[in-house]
Amino acid sequence: MSSAAPPAPSLRPGEPPPPDYYRDNLLRLARFVMTEHFDLLMPEDERCLSAILAANKPAQRLFARLITRKGPLLRADRLSYAEVADPMPALEALADAGLVHLNPEAPAGELLALLTRDELRSRFKAADRPKPELIEAIVERHAEPWIRAAVKAQSHWLAVACWPGLKLAQLLFFGDGHRDLSVLVLEDLGWRRYEDYAITSDRRLFRDRDEIDRYLRARLLNEATHNLDQLPGMAHPLSKALVACSAPPSRLEEKTLNRARNRLGRWFERAGEWQAALGCYAASTAHPARERQVRILRRIGEEQAAEGLLRTIAQAPVCAEEADFAVRFDQRRKRCAPKTTTKALGLAGTDRIERHAMKLLATEGGEAWHLENHLPRGLAGLVFWEVMFAPVAGVFLNPYQDAPLDLHWQDFAATRAEAITAQKERLANPAQFAETLRRTLRTKVGIANRLVSWRHWDGYLIERLLETVPHNVLLGLACRVIGNPGATRTGFPDLLVLYGAQDYEFVEVKGPTDGLQPAQRQWFDYLEGNGFKARVLKFKA
Repeated sequence: MSSAAPPAPSLRPGEPPPPDYYRDNLLRLARFVMTEHFDLLMPEDERCLSAILAANKPAQRLFARLITRKGPLLRADRLSYAEVADPMPALEALADAGLVHLNPEAPAGELLALLTRDELRSRFKAADRPKPELIEAIVERHAEPWIRAAVKAQSHWLAVACWPGLKLAQLLFFGDGHRDLSVLVLEDLGWRRYEDYAITSDRRLFRDRDEIDRYLRARLLNEATHNLDQLPGMAHPLSKALVACSAPPSRLEEKTLNRARNRLGRWFERAGEWQAALGCYAASTAHPARERQVRILRRIGEEQAAEGLLRTIAQAPVCAEEADFAVRFDQRRKRCAPKTTTKALGLAGTDRIERHAMKLLATEGGEAWHLENHLPRGLAGLVFWEVMFAPVAGVFLNPYQDAPLDLHWQDFAATRAEAITAQKERLANPAQFAETLRRTLRTKVGIANRLVSWRHWDGYLIERLLETVPHNVLLGLACRVIGNPGATRTGFPDLLVLYGAQDYEFVEVKGPTDGLQPAQRQWFDYLEGNGFKARVLKFKA
């Protein structure tokens, strides 16, 4: 796939998709996984994908629609799609191929939920009441075989039979089992083009089936941490399983385990089980594990241990949030309040507060853009474009990504340390920085990059930045983002304001009842700590 020649769109806004649109996307997924990841599939996964590829066209069209429907049970008499003239033969073909189950066993309540309230009243001669109460009354009054027969008399039902294989295919294709083929719609509408990066077998997300199985186990453990309020007896066995996991071979598994450990640690905190919480956090390498440990140690009177860990965090924070915590929590270190200008709100009319501020700044000779985080993130995306799309193992899985899979992972920069350092050295030259910014805009405009919102960037803005904002400021913003993209998604001041070709400032606009959020304070600490011009414009009623 080439970014230089965007594909001809196969969808047109406001028009129905071509008959094979959803089918073709499904086949695109199945063929890609069968070709690129065949050695990672279990026999049942291979059977699922092979059955999809071998089915006749009407069955493929129907199946592509079924997997987008909310289940697990679907009514057969509600299957109506323009591209499937007669759904029943297609449905029978899918059943013969083992891709769907017809009239599978299911709890009576789930079967009854398929019917409308009027159908329930008519079929079961029930009094008028809310549907949940109707279902409960019917289940209490009738035997399950009789209910099943009555529902079948109204409509047959079905369920997709091979969700594990489909979910695995989505995981291998997208790097996330929760994403689906809707990601292709933007490209097929002609609204999005993607960078032309290499996808090779030696840079896959998983090296072998053992890594997949380990990750799937980690994901199950993570999902279990969401159910502890209903099943509190799981907490300690779950903690033992999470702490006992050996050093994971994949970054994705480690990230998933850390998320589970941190969530379980918070559950133990709320339950007042301090030692259990400390054990979970000690096993985690992701923020806010160390922050939570400091807070717990202080709470239980372990002042010396808390102070030691706080010093360790201050000396080597793993992210900007940790550095901010070390400053806020150490009462001996005072943080300075951002420079603030107060103005009377006056008559803002129907304008948003930022638009009102822009008009006010214009009367003072300022040309303002309401960019917020699009400014530093866009700068980083443009001048570190090659770093963003560098050939790192396990981060580019399919041709439809606007960023590497790990863009917002804590170890994004560490994984690309050499490339980032080399690019920083090149960009340290102001002329090289300007040329990189201009060249990227010229050659990459319109290509999807999650850091760059193209509707906010154009040649005029870039030239005004280069002539007005000092090089060290622009480079500093870009470097801070590329050092930890996940921690810089929010908080940057609302407005970029340029005064002629001589001066600039970043302005955070606050209404009468607004205050700075933690992410905004972190940005102000950085901006003021590096001598960059920034202030809060506070309106009072």
